[in-house]
Amino acid sequence: MEDSNTALVAEIAPEGHLQRKLQVRHLEMIAIGGTIGTGLLLKSGGAIFTAGPLGALICYIIVGIQGYAVTVALGEMATLIPVSGAFSHFPGRFVSPALGLCSGWNYWLNWAVSIPTEMSAVAQFMLFWPNPLPSWVWSAIFYLPIAAVNLISVLSFGEIEFFLSIIKVIAVMVFLMVGFCVWFGAGSNTGPLWFKNWNPAIVGDSGINKFLNLASGFTTAFFSYGGTELVGLTAAEADNPRKAVPRAINGTFYRILIFYVAAIFLVGVLIPPSSEILNPYSEGGITQSPFVYVWNIIGISAAANIMNFVIIVAILSTVNSAVYACSRTLLRLAEDGDAPAIFKTVNSRGIPVNATLLSLAFGVAALIANYADASGQFFNFLSSLFPAIAWIIISFTHLRFRWGYVAQGRSLSDLPYVAPYFPYLDYAALTIGFYVIAYMFFSAFYQVTNFDANWFMSNSWVYCGYPIVLTLFVFGGWFHSKKTGNGFWSGFKLVPFEEMDFETDRLVETPEQIAQNNALMKRSLVIQRSGRSEFWPNSFESENRFVPIQLTASSK
Repeated sequence: MEDSNTALVAEIAPEGHLQRKLQVRHLEMIAIGGTIGTGLLLKSGGAIFTAGPLGALICYIIVGIQGYAVTVALGEMATLIPVSGAFSHFPGRFVSPALGLCSGWNYWLNWAVSIPTEMSAVAQFMLFWPNPLPSWVWSAIFYLPIAAVNLISVLSFGEIEFFLSIIKVIAVMVFLMVGFCVWFGAGSNTGPLWFKNWNPAIVGDSGINKFLNLASGFTTAFFSYGGTELVGLTAAEADNPRKAVPRAINGTFYRILIFYVAAIFLVGVLIPPSSEILNPYSEGGITQSPFVYVWNIIGISAAANIMNFVIIVAILSTVNSAVYACSRTLLRLAEDGDAPAIFKTVNSRGIPVNATLLSLAFGVAALIANYADASGQFFNFLSSLFPAIAWIIISFTHLRFRWGYVAQGRSLSDLPYVAPYFPYLDYAALTIGFYVIAYMFFSAFYQVTNFDANWFMSNSWVYCGYPIVLTLFVFGGWFHSKKTGNGFWSGFKLVPFEEMDFETDRLVETPEQIAQNNALMKRSLVIQRSGRSEFWPNSFESENRFVPIQLTASSK
């Protein structure tokens, strides 16, 4: 007789529930290209302008480490319990009700404000080509198809994201190859550039000013990496979470290294930090990407046009992901009782209609901002609202998840995916998060005498973003106490390890998935014994990745 932990039955999504239709290829492309948007392709220039090429590179490397830690932590929880809205559900389930409500709404706001942020950027990039249309018209033209895709089905979202991500990945790879050739001196009579444009490497006329200027680079890096963890959010709609989610997560480290760190490095060595193209407060810095400008200085104007088009594609892809993340997070908040019940509605195609419509409504803010001809400053304001908080919460939640799992006498071998280097990656992520926040607070106020419009736009997290998060946390505790009647502090108390629920919504596989995963396990073992390697990196090994599935007598 099979043990209860290995007796897996078929799961069929009924009408009114999310549907598992995202395949491995969808999740891999969402993981690879889903977050390449304005944070990297436009706002990264501002980080180099303010912090310098070396300063921006340091910021992106440090935040990249935190992004990787958060992704693998979320992956471990999401593969065991593949639910929508992981950023609200897991903190509420394994930490405290107050943190669950706070984290969910914070994550929803993170993505909700990114929708008008990205749509504002679309209008800015259309200015690259002279045209008579006002900016708000371009926002509307591009926004309507995205709305339609997200209201059709999750499969339409996955297919569009797959296609858009392929375009982005190819374009960035071509940019990197050509950029490195130019850096080594190809097509130039002056020889290799080397580090001539690292002048200065870190912007500032004194040691303390250089130290402080790095803070703005951290804000930009957090915005750029936002969405790296999105693959964990798709687990509830993945066709085979045990196979798809870990496979997509395994490449996170290399995505960060190639698409973010290498790209920032190249822009820094090809364009001097004093260039107006990098200045986020100048007309050139607001309307043109440094990735487009690089093609102009190389002398390939046609490529600049193509790259500008690719950046618009990247923005649309990010908006597509943002609407998806918003709708699923709001759905989970409603299902957990932390949002109005009206947002629990899911139609026969597996779309949380009301949650999606509210999330889409935030895109209207982009039309209003562009109509007022303020899209550049509006972009700076929104992109600085909520740095670091969501990632800190997930790292802390993962620590308690693993401690509670072990405290209940459960074996790590039963986890579909085991996050590597526990607990050190979580500790590193928390240390980076709290250090950077303290650093940013110090930089925002140290020797500042002129609190002008630029300060308010770049430091919106100080007076708007973080106060909202704190208010949500207090409200979450009060709201829970009202629902349970157990007193005000009950909503803030940590969930005891012995009371943590690891069974509700636990991964249930169909017989076909079981057979498929067992076949992959056997294939992986054969490859490991033969000493060969393949694209599926250590997917089923027991040390720190996948764990072999227990084979029943009938399947051996």
